[in-house]
Amino acid sequence: MSTIITFVSQKGGVGKTTSAINLATALAFGGYTSLLIDLDPQGSIRFSMGVKNAVTQGTREIFLSPETALSQLTQTTEQENLSFIFANIDSLADEKTINEVAKDGHFLFDRLQKEATDYDFVVIDAPASTNNMAVNAIYASDLIILPLQCESLAVKSLKRFLRVFNELQKKNDKRTLKLAGILLTMFDRNISIHRKVSKQIYKSLTDSVFETIIPRDKAIVEASALGKSVINYNLNSIGAIAHIRLMNELVDKFNLR
Repeated sequence: MSTIITFVSQKGGVGKTTSAINLATALAFGGYTSLLIDLDPQGSIRFSMGVKNAVTQGTREIFLSPETALSQLTQTTEQENLSFIFANIDSLADEKTINEVAKDGHFLFDRLQKEATDYDFVVIDAPASTNNMAVNAIYASDLIILPLQCESLAVKSLKRFLRVFNELQKKNDKRTLKLAGILLTMFDRNISIHRKVSKQIYKSLTDSVFETIIPRDKAIVEASALGKSVINYNLNSIGAIAHIRLMNELVDKFNLR
């Protein structure tokens, strides 16, 4: 049975998609079979991985074509053990229709439990929202990761997310939601507010925060621009090392090896 990990954030620009790409790649690099699903209508994963061709089948069909097997929506990559289902929600009409289907908060959970069993891990990049697709991603998850940029506005967003998380937990009658941890991202030790916010977060939330911090690293930016994960672009960069460390921390913390 797959372990389903979802990256969620109500705030954009916190490194959510980049972290999802690089954790999935790190898992594959570590020998685990991994599927990365892009539920964000912006479709950033496709561009970040250098896929220039239009995606004819993907996230849209997960919700609107239940007769289409997930295996038909999956694309393989040059990275061994790593596959993708890319976003192809190209219009507001598609997005609206999908959100109607996704009113059943467990629609995605049911599909993945039936059809994604051949992977060690499924990593989901959820929309930066609390819409029905995001709720589906949260309810489908075994573990939820919340990326948090080390800035004051992000801390306010965190408080709101935790309230929403508690509300969703009360409404979920299938199983207990589990927050794997808060992941500090885009950290620059030379910026005083970053040091202050990270210290505040660790003091307030202790075990709920990953020990691994994702640094601000030009290699991550360069890799994305070239359509690669930072691990495939520069394995010796601090960004690649941090994501591999995150992978190891995650599988050890929850006994997933």
